[in-house]
Amino acid sequence: MKNIIIGVIVSLTIASANQLANEQSPYLLQHKNNPVAWMPWNKETLQKAKKENKLIFLSIGYSTCHWCHVMEEESFEKEDVAKAVNKDYIAIKVDREEMPQIDSYYQNIYQVMNGRGGGWPLTIIMTPDAKPFWSATYLPKNDLLRILAEISEVYVSKKEEIIQVTKDLNAVMQKLDKQKSRSGNSDLNQTILTFTESVRSGFDEMSGGFGTAPKFPRATLIEAILDLYSINKNKELLRIAETTLKGMADGGIYDQIESGFYRYSVDGQWHIPHFEKMLYSQAEMLRVYSKAYLLTGKERYKKIVDDLTRFINKRFDKEYLLYSASDADSLAPNGKKEEGYYFVFAYNETLDFLKAKGYSKTEANAILGYFNISKNGNFEHNSTNPNIQTSKPIANLEKVKEDLTELRSKKPYPFVDNKILASWNSMYISALVQASKIDKKYGDEALNRLDTLLKSMIIDGKLYHQKLHGKKLKVLGLLEDYAFLVDALTDVYQLNYDRKYIDLAHQLAKESINKFYDQGNWNLSDDAYRTKSSLYDSAYASPASVITRALFKVALLTDDLKIYEIAKKSISQNPDLMQQYPDSIATAFSTFVGYKTEYKVLKSAKNELIKNRSKIEELKHPYLLTKAIELDKPLYLGCEIKLCFVTDKDLDKVLKSIESRK
Repeated sequence: MKNIIIGVIVSLTIASANQLANEQSPYLLQHKNNPVAWMPWNKETLQKAKKENKLIFLSIGYSTCHWCHVMEEESFEKEDVAKAVNKDYIAIKVDREEMPQIDSYYQNIYQVMNGRGGGWPLTIIMTPDAKPFWSATYLPKNDLLRILAEISEVYVSKKEEIIQVTKDLNAVMQKLDKQKSRSGNSDLNQTILTFTESVRSGFDEMSGGFGTAPKFPRATLIEAILDLYSINKNKELLRIAETTLKGMADGGIYDQIESGFYRYSVDGQWHIPHFEKMLYSQAEMLRVYSKAYLLTGKERYKKIVDDLTRFINKRFDKEYLLYSASDADSLAPNGKKEEGYYFVFAYNETLDFLKAKGYSKTEANAILGYFNISKNGNFEHNSTNPNIQTSKPIANLEKVKEDLTELRSKKPYPFVDNKILASWNSMYISALVQASKIDKKYGDEALNRLDTLLKSMIIDGKLYHQKLHGKKLKVLGLLEDYAFLVDALTDVYQLNYDRKYIDLAHQLAKESINKFYDQGNWNLSDDAYRTKSSLYDSAYASPASVITRALFKVALLTDDLKIYEIAKKSISQNPDLMQQYPDSIATAFSTFVGYKTEYKVLKSAKNELIKNRSKIEELKHPYLLTKAIELDKPLYLGCEIKLCFVTDKDLDKVLKSIESRK
């Protein structure tokens, strides 16, 4: 009995050392009851490690990350792991969505140390003065315990060697950081040729998409392809984009029952995803399917747009603000969370349910066949993640989806991260503006969402990064927040030409330059971790590329030549990257094409622009903006940044002139 009491006291003492209970991040709160004595990332925690001369065990993840959950269940909830960590380490938890600049910095550390990209959960071990010397991603429990013990021992017995590793690593990081990008003038035609060849060589002819498993949607690349097609009418580019869009729309990466895109597919055929749904994925896919519909008129793309927005409104919306993500895992009958459990279907259960709903045996079999729900399944426990393998439609498809949603609802819906990010909400608002060219209602929604976001995230003149309902805002805006919000403001301005939107975009653009701009490069934050924003699109569009695109738009809409020159310098800062890997920096590439072909702005009276919106949009020009000016008669001006090249009262003539200058 005495031993039991002592054990309970020790357990409670360990748990009480965990300091995450007062944090706002849903991810950190998921770990608040771990016996590991987690602390948040802040100055006090880092000082504590230094004062106590303890190694730092840094773990970075996010709330809907499947392998983060696995590592928590296997390791961080276990007393023996907690004992090993707490004894020799200061344990720090970071939410990569709350602090993307911290995550980016240590992902770079991991890449330098391991010669490949990292991921989540990310594990970094550092000296007491926060100098990293060891890194990994997911670790099984036994490996983690072994490593914790070995590193603790090595730090005592071979401390000088570890210190030398930190010095060598720091020297490499400083060298990379100090490398000045070489400004230069890339050739447009050669860059387009390289882009096209890279897209063609990486394209999967069988299933669509790019590369092999795991396969990501790469929406920014598809958008760049569609924008380039709008300029040069290369039909092969359109075919590649459409094959990919169809493959995803029919595949298991898309929720065939309730809509929404999962984060990526673990296989090359789009059948089995990791089941988390991220707001940024929905925003980028909404944007690209809207563009695809506007270019092709194919109803399937419009259906995706309509269903995707309904899904977002159902699962992610609260009072016109959008949550960040939903989890891959959900609670199974065994009391444990299982990946994909909510989303998959068992053959016999589904067949019995359909019969009970009144479907005939023939109808039920047709439904199962349409969604490829089979006895053997394609996922764990012989269950099936629905995907479409036939072009033959079934009757009453929408009613069938409603019924299958009812069957799903017998299972608990996955955890939803209720963190509201300014950047991701802004990204979705821009996508709604694109969708408004299909249906005006999406423009109205974009306006409402933007107004709500501005009231919620700009307090006392300061832009904040994240919000949780009922909590005080505490994380100030990062580059990604400024970039996507300025971009959204310029887009929404062109819906109703309310000057307040472009004035705020102009103000935030100048603030972003003061905070984050450094001689052609952009930093992710303006704090101690001044990590450069890479031009590479990773999980979503590069903030550096988006702010550059936004600055071009702001410059044209405000006639600000200084901002234009900064945008010009930014897009010209990495000519080698642009010339060699344009497909990997798709957002920057598309912005580069807009810069080289000259962004255009159509100016006229507000009422004329609104009245003729449909005709203007028929031009399908990806780099055309519209701006309301004071005029006392119908007149249209086609302009670039430093000149207006056509002025006429005939809109058709002006549009034709704009078209000819692509």
